[in-house]
Amino acid sequence: MGSIFKSKIAEEHYYMCYEKSLDKFGVKGTSCYIATSLGDTHILRFGDPNKKPLILFHGMTMSSTMWFPNMKELVQERCVYAVDVMGDFGKSKPTVAIKNRKMANQWMIEVLDGLELGKVDLGGHSMGGFLSLNFALGYPERVSSLVLYAPAGTFHKISYKFFIKIYPALLFHTESWIDRAFMWFSGKGEPLDPIFRTQVIAGYQHAKPLLQLMPSVFQDEEFRQFQVPTLLLIGDKEVIYPAEKAIANAKRIIPNIESHLIAGASHSLTMENADEVNALTIPFLKRVQI
Repeated sequence: MGSIFKSKIAEEHYYMCYEKSLDKFGVKGTSCYIATSLGDTHILRFGDPNKKPLILFHGMTMSSTMWFPNMKELVQERCVYAVDVMGDFGKSKPTVAIKNRKMANQWMIEVLDGLELGKVDLGGHSMGGFLSLNFALGYPERVSSLVLYAPAGTFHKISYKFFIKIYPALLFHTESWIDRAFMWFSGKGEPLDPIFRTQVIAGYQHAKPLLQLMPSVFQDEEFRQFQVPTLLLIGDKEVIYPAEKAIANAKRIIPNIESHLIAGASHSLTMENADEVNALTIPFLKRVQI
């Protein structure tokens, strides 16, 4: 193990597409690998390393290149580390599959320690949001604030329609099924950005994800001592669960949460509604600056 790709040629093709997606960021970054007990984790870093760190975890099958519409704004406030989730599409090289929440947290603490970072701001989209909150519950002393973009599961169970829409893309790997899945996620009913789409398709067609942890709903009792400042953004056209119910559940169990229902946005809100997402994220980060 060490690669999720079917062949070395397939891996090189995906990496080429990944690099082309990086060109869309409009801001220069660096990359590195951090060795962990689950494999080597690939991380992109953008911005001034003297600024407070913000760690971002991407949505399932998206990789760290999904943050291209947000990075220019985020680096004004933070040094941003975008992590390729171990076992998912991206450039991380797994040797062991993440099978449960405990393993996910073990991997994430090893990443932070490997980067020599203490207390960080933490954020994620979809599966990345689930992983981020899971870590904040397990290691609250390492998280100064939390940003959740349409977190998968977490505050409401995922609709069965999600599985009906996404599994054909994973099973058949055709561009048609992949486009259908992502257009369902879209608030505008539009396909992905063409360059990023090419990378995503290369992942679906040439790799097999090793991530075995599925996002679930956290139990109320897990939040009894939870005091991490949290921002929650969900689109009012969200398709993986009823947005208003998810926000209501979040407010019930995290009384001081800041939440926003973004008009016209669905699951792809960080990309399709980047201006509004950035405009809500930056002031939140400023307020929690230590």
